[in-house]
Amino acid sequence: MTAEANNPALDDELNTTAPQSTPAEWKMPEPVFRRTSGKLPKGFEKQFVPTPTGEHEASSQPASSQPSEDAVEAYVEPKPKNPTLKILVVALALIAMAAFIVAFLTVVYFIFLRSSD
Repeated sequence: MTAEANNPALDDELNTTAPQSTPAEWKMPEPVFRRTSGKLPKGFEKQFVPTPTGEHEASSQPASSQPSEDAVEAYVEPKPKNPTLKILVVALALIAMAAFIVAFLTVVYFIFLRSSD
């Protein structure tokens, strides 16, 4: 080792981190609780018009926030799926799970449990 390596003045020149004072103890700021009246803005419910089915349909008062009427008319309710198809899909899923379990247990048997005679 050289004399320069043990020189404290040289160590201070190489240290580029600024000295930091020890911070005061951190304290969590007080929470801010905001209160609302829980009411909707005036006239908000007038934007929606009830339909005979009991659902609410948006009126066209604020045109900027509502989708175009062509898009609303183009929407078609999806038809309910056939219950027989649901039963068939569930049955096929159960058969597939059972086949996977049988295949997995067969592989485990032949790899680990089969005795070598």
